Amino acid sequence: MRDKSILIDLSTSYQFRHWRPMGILRVEHEVWRAFAARFGARAVPAIYDEARGGFYRIPQAIFEEVIFRNGCQPEAPARTLTAPRRWRSWARIGRFLWRARRRMRAVGQGGRYDEAETRLRRESAVAEELLRLSGEEYALMRHGLVALERVAPGIAPRIRALDALNHRAHYGLVHTVHDQICAERNRIAPEEVGEYVSAGGFWGDARYRAAYEMRAAHGWRLSYYIHDLIPILWGHVAEPTTRKTFPPALHWMLWGVDRVWTNSEVTRRDLLAHAARCGYPELPPEKVHVVTLGADALRETAPATDLAGLFAQRDLEPGGYVLMVGTQEPRKNHDFAYRLWRELAARRAGDIMPLVWVGQPGWSIGPLLEMVRADPGLPHGAIRILDDVDDVELEALYAHCRYTIYPSHYEGWGLPVVESLLHGKPCLTSDAPALIEAAEGCAEAIGLLEGERWLARAEALMDDEAAYRAACAQAERFTPHRWADFRAALAAGFDAAGDDTSTRDPAWTQQTGQPIPYREDAA
Repeated sequence: MRDKSILIDLSTSYQFRHWRPMGILRVEHEVWRAFAARFGARAVPAIYDEARGGFYRIPQAIFEEVIFRNGCQPEAPARTLTAPRRWRSWARIGRFLWRARRRMRAVGQGGRYDEAETRLRRESAVAEELLRLSGEEYALMRHGLVALERVAPGIAPRIRALDALNHRAHYGLVHTVHDQICAERNRIAPEEVGEYVSAGGFWGDARYRAAYEMRAAHGWRLSYYIHDLIPILWGHVAEPTTRKTFPPALHWMLWGVDRVWTNSEVTRRDLLAHAARCGYPELPPEKVHVVTLGADALRETAPATDLAGLFAQRDLEPGGYVLMVGTQEPRKNHDFAYRLWRELAARRAGDIMPLVWVGQPGWSIGPLLEMVRADPGLPHGAIRILDDVDDVELEALYAHCRYTIYPSHYEGWGLPVVESLLHGKPCLTSDAPALIEAAEGCAEAIGLLEGERWLARAEALMDDEAAYRAACAQAERFTPHRWADFRAALAAGFDAAGDDTSTRDPAWTQQTGQPIPYREDAA
């Protein structure tokens, strides 16, 4: 296995590259860094394309831009304006029909390209000609084609195909980075791969099934990093699509896997209990390893002049606000934070530090955000919603907040709690088990039914300096676990166990026969 490639599946980072880095993307990035540093060229960055049914290497020339710099996004090209005279528009339409047909014939002559390449080049040529028509002129031409369809119904599929191509051309989707990556030259030959590593949202498409089949057909060893079992255990507060796609993905993973990492002992216990409860092949506990997530705090984030401008722009005073970080979704419990701050404002006659929500909007959060913005019982600016914060600004917001809160219903780990403690900031959290584990006793966990205690502690950390100093001292006792530690633990464990095929447990990793078909009621 030493001479074969280690395929690092970066599909999630690729699919969500337009997002600012969130927890799962950051983990996938760090997994890549760990394997690239340890194994060099053996580590192959790849994405899965479900339509083409294969894994594709991300070319080195665009890798950093696509995965780490939010780059290679489609850009809508300039399109010509409508001609001032109708006869000129019809002339343009005639020229388009003549030139498009001529260029398509030229591409197909001589057999210079294979079928797929010929199709792509023809589409490119027609798209280029389409941009010489305005949107209005395309509509005029289409009206004529639809009229022609009445006497020549066979052209209907061509009209639909032209509509689709016009849409792609108009929005810059003809020449995309996806076509550049998923070219035949970048397709990964299954027989060249020895190891497959997934640390992202493996339930987002059929990659888990493809990996399972590659394991059966080509002997791939499969390693998965499991973040949580929330879509199964807490499905009522999970994103609806994930609630449907995660259980079957986990089903296939549990039927064919060679190594599992989890981010916490809580997630590890959840996974082992689920596998045993649902009758999956036994997961030997020693094959499921906890590799705790890292977090790095930069105590000096920016020059004082830059910080002054940053806080002025956000209308915040350093040390005069409370922070809550996390994707805005029901599970994170922003609703609880809103009601907490509303009650505090009422009790204090509006004299309250602003609560700053930092995070990208997730699913089903719109009604709550609308309610927060429209609530006449909430003082103006009592809750600030920031969904456009970059890493540098986030560091500054952590470094200069009074304290943080994190009333999440359930987590697999709890990175915002760790980041708060790394900055020496007190953190009030729910009593979700993983948050208690992540905080190592350095944050204050309060049950979500203990409303008065939440109110008392939130108020005390604003006003009572003795209570605040004690909470800061508690936070300072936190033992940091850096991303460098995460990378070292992940790669070292892989190196130790990944090359000796004789240690594989046949009862667990070499199941014979087919897995039991997935049934919703079984999960």
